[in-house]
Amino acid sequence: MPNADQLPSLVQLLEDDTIRPSVMKQLAALGPSLENEIERQKISLNGEQARLIRSLLDQPYREWLTRSWKSWFEKKNDKEQLETGLDILSQFQLGRLYPTKVGVLLDSLAVEFDARYAQRDVLDLSEFLFQGYGLHGADQEDYYNPLNSNLVHVIERQRGIPISLACIYILVGNRLGLTIEGCNFPGHFLAVASTKRQKVIVDCFNGGTFIDEESPTAVNAQLTRQDILRLQCDATAIIVRVLRNLANAYQQNGEEANAQLMIELRRGME
Repeated sequence: MPNADQLPSLVQLLEDDTIRPSVMKQLAALGPSLENEIERQKISLNGEQARLIRSLLDQPYREWLTRSWKSWFEKKNDKEQLETGLDILSQFQLGRLYPTKVGVLLDSLAVEFDARYAQRDVLDLSEFLFQGYGLHGADQEDYYNPLNSNLVHVIERQRGIPISLACIYILVGNRLGLTIEGCNFPGHFLAVASTKRQKVIVDCFNGGTFIDEESPTAVNAQLTRQDILRLQCDATAIIVRVLRNLANAYQQNGEEANAQLMIELRRGME
């Protein structure tokens, strides 16, 4: 087992592909104390270093998620519940020491929007996020990557699945005082944004497209606009669906322990 004093040097050696497997073995020998020791020594990690170290801590992080999960229920505000739940899942996937946090990224997007637009409007925010900033749907070959449910990953890579993109729209909008809710549409999560005159259905996966009476076929020819609006949902329903997506994604990746944990968390909410 390496001495903890060697940690700064070992972390730097993770950058060397030729010796990385050996370095990973040495770091793994520190067990669950690894992350706490990095934090204690105030070792700064970049994103790749944090991901590699997180991969050594699967079981401790499953235990951490189980302990931490109910904390988001304690938030009284629906949007705070949503953001806290998604932040916990992000920390589970990337690690507590990952250098970027959900709240910081959402704050940054809200500040950038305010700098570019004279008024706060849900339609302008959609244009900013899905056209200007460039958030878009994940490619088919990467669609079932579990990280597509992770808001940090989605914002940094600028692509995700319908529900993660909608959550970014909802939570940035909340920072700007805009009313945007989730829409639990089967097979393709949507958002419902409120203007002064009406509610607008937004398909965040397809460039922030607006769905009106003339274009119900954009998601399902069998449902009218009013049918879709009735599917508006709260934070709990959104988190349940995120967990369902994660369970499926982990199963497809062969990560059965993580898939089972997502199923157990979801069962505790339904």
